Amino acid sequence: MSASQNQKLNSEDAFFENLTMGLTKTLANVPRITNINIEKRPPCEKAQIANWEQRHCVYLPEDMKKFYMSTDGFVFHWCYQYASNDSRKVGNINIPHLVQIILLRDNIDTSVLENSKQPNNGPNLTPKSKIFELNIVSEAAKVCFVYENSGVQNPKIYLLELSSFNSLTNVFSVKWQFLADSFSEYLRMAIAHLGLPYWELCFSSIGLPSWAEQLFLLLAPHLLDDPNNSTRRGKTIKSFTEHPYNTLDPNIFRVRPKTNKTNTKTK
Repeated sequence: MSASQNQKLNSEDAFFENLTMGLTKTLANVPRITNINIEKRPPCEKAQIANWEQRHCVYLPEDMKKFYMSTDGFVFHWCYQYASNDSRKVGNINIPHLVQIILLRDNIDTSVLENSKQPNNGPNLTPKSKIFELNIVSEAAKVCFVYENSGVQNPKIYLLELSSFNSLTNVFSVKWQFLADSFSEYLRMAIAHLGLPYWELCFSSIGLPSWAEQLFLLLAPHLLDDPNNSTRRGKTIKSFTEHPYNTLDPNIFRVRPKTNKTNTKTK
């Protein structure tokens, strides 16, 4: 490997290390966590972002645009070794490809969402609102970023709980929970929760599955307000300010060098 190729590799590694705020090193020091891996992706071109915005008639928020101009999403995952011959993939942070971010109306009737009674921390939905699916939390909920009206340029992140399916009306019973003010904050929260399974449900009325809660208690008990409480519904999350991997600087989205395809072909 040439010196220039090695430097490029080091720059790419440094970018993703900064992007995940040193999470790899943090997890490497935790007993029983193995096979820490990140799926690195090339950045989106400006034309891809412009096409997405034109197709959906909205502008991506600035932090999200910078992110996708640095990498077209990523997948970070790790395994937990339950026994000497039993290692399972449990940790996961999945930021999808830009083209995979779709309007929620393709999956759920938005009239149901607009007419549903929203709690104080839910979005104010109108027929002009646009809801995009960012992630799926098992079959229990969806992570969405919501443009409440056509003039909004900084959509907020919400958790949409899919409580039950009514076979008579063929619609889901839904509930909203606020997650984050921005995409950067949502990414910070995912990292602060170590990519633990179903971490978003800590903010839901559903609560964590018992096996996921056990992992929280083993690996990050500080994230649960009362580890001795057997009731998982309505758990709150303590402040992240005491943890070293909690501050996300949007400027890191600008430092990754792009691969020069022309130069690569001529070498």
